[in-house]
Amino acid sequence: MGRTLRCGAAIAAAAASATPVLAACSSGGTVQTLPSTAQTAALAPSAGVSLQAAASALPSSTTAVLVLRAYAGYWAAQVKALDSGVVTGSGLQTYSTGTALSGAYTDSQRLNQAGLLMSGAPRNNPAVTGIGTVAPSSGVQSATVQDCLDITDWHQIDQKTRQLRDPAQRLTRYRVTATARTVGGVWMISEVREDTGQSC
Repeated sequence: MGRTLRCGAAIAAAAASATPVLAACSSGGTVQTLPSTAQTAALAPSAGVSLQAAASALPSSTTAVLVLRAYAGYWAAQVKALDSGVVTGSGLQTYSTGTALSGAYTDSQRLNQAGLLMSGAPRNNPAVTGIGTVAPSSGVQSATVQDCLDITDWHQIDQKTRQLRDPAQRLTRYRVTATARTVGGVWMISEVREDTGQSC
């Protein structure tokens, strides 16, 4: 398992670009672009937030960017699905699998049954805290992402009236731990655990 890979303050849902981004943290905490054979560019913002990636070594940086891109894509798709009430076409199947995907479907169904949608978008601050191999023979890689999810600007609303229907008391910042793994060589989010009882 590797050390924490983090640089910058607001790292979150941005999956619009397919161009790899290689970056490294300077001693001052800024993100510096590393040269690559492909054109290096910042990932376009999505869902009102932006993605930055960081590491101190090129191989880890590349992997961390791919993991964070999958995580960003997962949240962008989640926002799209819960905003419209329609999971199909949201992109969730592109960025998530396993319990992360089934949980997203369950969340959408639960809101629909209650006559609710989500409006706005959360803010994320994720860091890749570990990268490993599930089984040496399988070649499947896994990674852990730690995040502080800020839902201050992400609200439950009534589907018909569009009026706010947030719970009377809700924690607006809480810890999220996600597991990512490679599926056919592509990083996808396989599990998301939200600790709604712990502020961050």
